[in-house]
Amino acid sequence: MPDTTDHADDLLGGRYRLGETLGRGGMADVYRGEDVVLGREVAIKVVRSGADGVAADSRARGEVSVLAALNHPSLVTLYDAQLDADPPYLVMELVEGPTLTTRIARSPLTPSAAATMAAELGEALHVAHGAGVVHRDVKPSNVLLAPSPLPDHEFRAKLADFGIAYLVDTARVTNPGEVIGTAAYLAPEQVQGVDPAPPADVYALGLVLIESLTGKRAFPDAAGVATALARLEAPPEIPAELDPEWRDLLRDMTRIDPAERPTALDVAMRARALAATTSDARTESLPAAGAVAAGSAGAAMAA
Repeated sequence: MPDTTDHADDLLGGRYRLGETLGRGGMADVYRGEDVVLGREVAIKVVRSGADGVAADSRARGEVSVLAALNHPSLVTLYDAQLDADPPYLVMELVEGPTLTTRIARSPLTPSAAATMAAELGEALHVAHGAGVVHRDVKPSNVLLAPSPLPDHEFRAKLADFGIAYLVDTARVTNPGEVIGTAAYLAPEQVQGVDPAPPADVYALGLVLIESLTGKRAFPDAAGVATALARLEAPPEIPAELDPEWRDLLRDMTRIDPAERPTALDVAMRARALAATTSDARTESLPAAGAVAAGSAGAAMAA
C-alpha cells in the first residue's frame, strides 16, 4: 500500500499530490495529480476562488451531480469530489490523449474513424439524455481522444466537461433565456435562448462531425451569437463528396427544426452501421501520449 503519511500536509485533502498544470479555464485549473492511496495518476480540477466563486461552486456541484450519476466508456469518469474543501476540487480520470481539436488540426478523420467516434459519442449522449442531462457545449475541444488498445481503432472518444450541463429536473444555474455554449456549435434554438434539450446536443455533434471529416468548421464566421443567428434560416452545408449515408445522417442531425432531428441513440445506431460498411484506404495513429497531449485534454476539463 502506498505511503500516505510522508508530507501529508502537502497533499490535497491528505490524499492527492498536485503535479503539472494541464489546463486553465474560466472557473478552474486542471492539474495532473497522483492519488497516493490508490497509486494512480488522475486529473484534478481545482475550482478557482474570486468574484465568481459562488457561481463557479454551483457549476462544480452541478458537474458532480452529472458525472456521479453517469457511467459510460465515452464519458470522463469522476473519482472523487470535495466541494466543501478550500479550495473545492474534483478528481477525474486522466485521459492521456489529445483533444479532437488537436487531432483535426493534423488532418481530417477518415470516414470510418469518424463513424466510430460518432457512435461512441452518440451512445454517451444517449446515456446522458436518458438521465435528464443536456451537455449544451458539445465541441471538438470537449472531446478527448484516448489511445485505443485495439489495432484497428485509432482512439476511444470521451466527452468531457459537463460543467455547464443543464439538469432538466433541477434549478438552473444560469438565468432564463441566457445563451450558454460556444457560438460556432450552437443549435438554432440555443441562439434563440430556448431551454436546452437533447436535440441541441445532436445538432452540435453534427457540426463536430462535419468539421472532423472536412477539417473546417461548418460555421467558420460564427465569432459571436449575433453571427450565429444566420443558422436560423439555413442548415450547414453538407460536403458533396461524402457518401450518401453520411450526407443523410449529417443532414438529419443539423435540421433547423429540433423535432426533425434523430435522437442520440438513433445517431449511434446509424453511425455503427456506417462504421461497419466503411473502409478507409489509410490508417493513422495518434501521437504518443505525453505532456502536450495531456495538456490539451486538461484544457478541455478546465472550462
